[in-house]
Amino acid sequence: MTLVYEVKTTEIKPYTYRTPLVSIDDDGQPQMEESRLHPVHIKKLTLLNLVGRNENGDIVSYEPMEHVNRFLMSHHIDENKQESEQYSKALLHFFSFLISLQELWDNEYDEDLYDELVDLPRPTWDSFPVRKSQKITYLYRAALKKAVLEETDPNKRIARTTATAYMNAVVKFYSFHIRNGYQFNNPPFEHEVVTVHYQASGTSMKAYMSRDVHTTDLRLNFGKSKRNEGGALPSSRRDLIPLTNNEWAAVEHILTQTQTVLKNIGGEVKTAKLPIEYCLFFLISRYTGLRKEEVASLHLGQVVKPDRSKPYMRLGVGGQYGSLTKTKGGGNKSRRTIIPTRIMQLLYEYTLTDRYKKRLKAFEDMCQTERAEGKDGLFEGDDAIEEGKKYLFISTTGKPFFTKLSEANTRWNEIRSTVEATTGKALDGVIHNLRATFAVSLFRSALKQNIGSDEALAQVSECLGHEDVVTTSNYLKIAQDTPTGDEIYEDILDYAGVFDDLEAEALALQLGESSEQ
Repeated sequence: MTLVYEVKTTEIKPYTYRTPLVSIDDDGQPQMEESRLHPVHIKKLTLLNLVGRNENGDIVSYEPMEHVNRFLMSHHIDENKQESEQYSKALLHFFSFLISLQELWDNEYDEDLYDELVDLPRPTWDSFPVRKSQKITYLYRAALKKAVLEETDPNKRIARTTATAYMNAVVKFYSFHIRNGYQFNNPPFEHEVVTVHYQASGTSMKAYMSRDVHTTDLRLNFGKSKRNEGGALPSSRRDLIPLTNNEWAAVEHILTQTQTVLKNIGGEVKTAKLPIEYCLFFLISRYTGLRKEEVASLHLGQVVKPDRSKPYMRLGVGGQYGSLTKTKGGGNKSRRTIIPTRIMQLLYEYTLTDRYKKRLKAFEDMCQTERAEGKDGLFEGDDAIEEGKKYLFISTTGKPFFTKLSEANTRWNEIRSTVEATTGKALDGVIHNLRATFAVSLFRSALKQNIGSDEALAQVSECLGHEDVVTTSNYLKIAQDTPTGDEIYEDILDYAGVFDDLEAEALALQLGESSEQ
């Protein structure tokens, strides 16, 4: 019987690992209990399994890949990390590549002709030929390079950053086993020491200093991108590109008018209602500049009945305000941004609906159930669920949106598909591009009101929560670039006084205000 193998994943989330303590009781029987000291909170652990199927597609074997799973657990337990998903994705890709090589070897294997002294053995993860070019680690590196530089199929092409992350994960996987005494017949890679020269600080007598960096020869080195002739213009970064006025108008029409998207249901594309929660979610992203993780953690205490005589108001996020922010180096730094009064009004009205109240009740019931079943990991960690908090965005099953952010990506992709179907033009931006749209729009409004670029930079940087104003200045450069066709059209209407009563003008006027409502 011929078996076909594939790698499948198992998710465990979230939970708290406690060191098992084994003792012998008075009867000589082993007893086990969990230590109360130094618990490790794990947000999500994605374990790998090797699954074998017969010719009919039925599963006949299911074996955990212990050599991988031990490494993933060590990343959490020994290094006290809450997430390891990037390593799971990389090793899933690596071992899938290994399986494909094993299948090629099996198809070419002939028992009568095979000579173990001449022919290469069947490739495995822990056995390596002498020659570097024949080792699975170097074959994988070559495949990654090809997928980045030569792949013509966009569905199979890999981004440079992804390829580098995958390779680094494989190196770390093998380094883990080497450190723990695993005996390979030949080393999986060669160790290298690279000397890095850098400019010395002002307190040093030397102009330049050097440092030795221990690494491997499996590094992936790519030349500069061909976009912009290898330059580093900020507009070449996908995450910095704002939506054009026409693109956002098409998106906002869906969010505020039709609330209908095209969705793949049972293999057939059909129209479906976009839940009001996601309509509000994306409106907040666009008009506040909050990251999707930050929007998802908003709660009822941050929603107020606004003073509708003012077009804008302040919105505080972060630890001081009881929500989550993405902070460089960890932590939960607080900041304030702005939000249109009309958006706050929509949020306020939503919190009064029976729909929201039902979801809030589902959240309370879910928390009670999880506690009763001993699943305390959901409530522990830096960004754990707080049982007493009334989160703004909750699913029908009671889960806060910040615990299932991948669904926001799915809803956004449905919006993108709908925009392309209705306008005939592709919408390439991801959710993060709404943050860029907010930033560039804010800059352009400020510049139209003759606010100096330095002052505008400081104010926008405050709203975005950037630790480094250099990042914010990239948005300023985009705002100062040659305007697109629809922006020129908007400027003409602005000059004619069409926008006198609209929020675009009030935005710049309210930019520097610090009043909080």
